[in-house]
Amino acid sequence: MTAIFLMSMLFGLACGQAMTFCIPTEYTMHVDRRECAYCLTINTTICAGYCMTRDINGKLFLPKYALSQDVCTYRDFIYRTVEIPGCPHHVTPYFSYPVAVSCKCGKCNTDYSDCVHEAIKTNYCTKPQKSYLLGFSVL
Repeated sequence: MTAIFLMSMLFGLACGQAMTFCIPTEYTMHVDRRECAYCLTINTTICAGYCMTRDINGKLFLPKYALSQDVCTYRDFIYRTVEIPGCPHHVTPYFSYPVAVSCKCGKCNTDYSDCVHEAIKTNYCTKPQKSYLLGFSVL
């Protein structure tokens, strides 16, 4: 009985490692508008993780659309809007961003996703920061 239990646990762990791991993940982003006095720090969720993929040998003979690989992307998401403090009257102080509710492995849709290969490392503030927490702007 113990051997069967141990083997089933090992099998479950092996399958779990091989399966897709694409979930909503916490992410902190900074919104920095040139005209506004403050930078806003926002905690949100994005889709992140790994998707099972295969690389086929016959790349030369297939059309380009058949070569795209699955990425971790949004299944369901909502938009939230925040107000950036310290903006002059002629500047719209609102910023909308997506919040991942659920994720899936699929083709990257450029209508609502940034489908870049490398992350841009400019996620920092150049001005005094204010944090956005539960609908309130906090110093």
